[in-house]
Amino acid sequence: MKSGFRLSHLLFLALTSFALNGCVLKPVSISTRHFVLAPVSTNEPASVVAEPLSIGIGLVKMPAYLLRDSVAVRNGANEIEYLEDAFWAERLDRSFQQTLAINLSKLLSSNRIYQTDWGHDQVKVSVYVSVQQFDVDIKGHGTLIAQWRINRPDNDTPLKSGQTRLIEAGSSPRGHPEVIAATLSDLTTEFSRELAKAISALAEPKP
Repeated sequence: MKSGFRLSHLLFLALTSFALNGCVLKPVSISTRHFVLAPVSTNEPASVVAEPLSIGIGLVKMPAYLLRDSVAVRNGANEIEYLEDAFWAERLDRSFQQTLAINLSKLLSSNRIYQTDWGHDQVKVSVYVSVQQFDVDIKGHGTLIAQWRINRPDNDTPLKSGQTRLIEAGSSPRGHPEVIAATLSDLTTEFSRELAKAISALAEPKP
C-alpha cells in the first residue's frame, strides 16, 4: 500500500514539475527591428551651382550577400553573419539608391533628381554605382567600396568615373544593430559628398 502511495506521489511531483517548467519547451519569440539608411542632415552645406541640376540615378548594383532581408555583419575576411533580430525595411540596394538621391538633392540644391526611369531630355547627367562592399564588422568598422561613373544620357562614354573606398569607425554592433544602420548611413553620406563634388565640377563653366 505504501509503495503504491509513493509511486503515485512521485508521479504527481513529476507531472507538476513538467507543467511548471513547460515554458522552457515553448518557442522563444524574438523581437525584430527594421532599419533604413538615413539621409544627410538638413543643415549640410550645399554646393553652389549656376542652376539646379537634373540628374538621373540608375539602379545600384550590390553583391547578393547584401540583398537579404537580415542585416549582415562581417566576421572576418570570408565570413558573413546575419542578425536574427534586425532586418532592412527595404532592400539595401533600393535604400542606398533612394538615400543617394535625397542626399544629392540636398547637397546640390536640386529638386530634379530622378531614379531609374527618366526621359531622354529630362536629365543633364546620369549616375551609375556598383558596390563591391558595404558592411560593418563585429568591431564596428564600416567599409564602403564602390565604383561609379557619370554619363551624359545619350552617351555611354563616362564623363567622369572613379572608385571610392571609405572606412568609418563605430562602436561594436553586438546587441545594438542600430549602430550598423547609423554607420552605413554615414558612409552613404560621405559617398554622396564625393559624387556631389564630381557632378559640380562637371557643371562648372569651362574657362
